[in-house]
Amino acid sequence: MRKRTYRFTAQVSDGKHDDGEAVGTVKARSDAEARQAVADWVRENGARKKRTWTATHIELT
Repeated sequence: MRKRTYRFTAQVSDGKHDDGEAVGTVKARSDAEARQAVADWVRENGARKKRTWTATHIELT
């Protein structure tokens, strides 16, 4: 199966506050794989900034 490019908008939170949203693109073979890639990216990006971010809502197009 070929990878498809998904555009995403993810609501980002640290569990206490809404920290805004992240937007971008990700390549994946399925919606589920794309959602996992976005969730991983949000968590890793937060860790680089010493934050505990999670994606609370992910929209794919």
